[in-house]
Amino acid sequence: MPGGALRAGSGVPLHLLTPAPRVRRATEADIPGIRAVLAETWRDTYGAFLPLEAIERAIAAWHTPRVLAAELARASTFAAVAEDDAGIVGVVTARGRPEVVEIARLYVRPGAQRRGTGGRLLAAALAAFPGRARARLEVEAQNAKGRAFYVKEGFVAVGERSVEVSGTVLRLVVMELEAGADRDRQDGSR
Repeated sequence: MPGGALRAGSGVPLHLLTPAPRVRRATEADIPGIRAVLAETWRDTYGAFLPLEAIERAIAAWHTPRVLAAELARASTFAAVAEDDAGIVGVVTARGRPEVVEIARLYVRPGAQRRGTGGRLLAAALAAFPGRARARLEVEAQNAKGRAFYVKEGFVAVGERSVEVSGTVLRLVVMELEAGADRDRQDGSR
């Protein structure tokens, strides 16, 4: 169909007709699917500004089954996956601190983005730690798509810091969401 998204006979874009992925707490059985999501999304997200070798080293070190299993077992950590009929399409990991929820990671496969999946994963992570005054995360400054998503969810930039990843320095934007901040929809749907 020239000039627009592919649509079904009803005129509704096909991605809107696809059932929303289900969000549930992650288990050790999910680790292979989580690793696949992380590998695909890291290459897609960071490939424009990190050397492929640096991405592959980070994936190999930070996303091993042992590292992921330890995260899932940690009492202060909440991890959830989003899955559809094809399997796991998204993942979120958050840590509860006394006054803040730290969103450690939130990734959705490129083909499953813009369907509300990220918002539902974020909502599940925030709901796992009721009573916290705010949520905090860090997003790479060059990750425009990620930064736009978090701004849409109500996060604001509160600072910056740099971190070295396999010989490349990344500039991270620290973002926070205050409790009760006006988000588009608290259930994460769009």
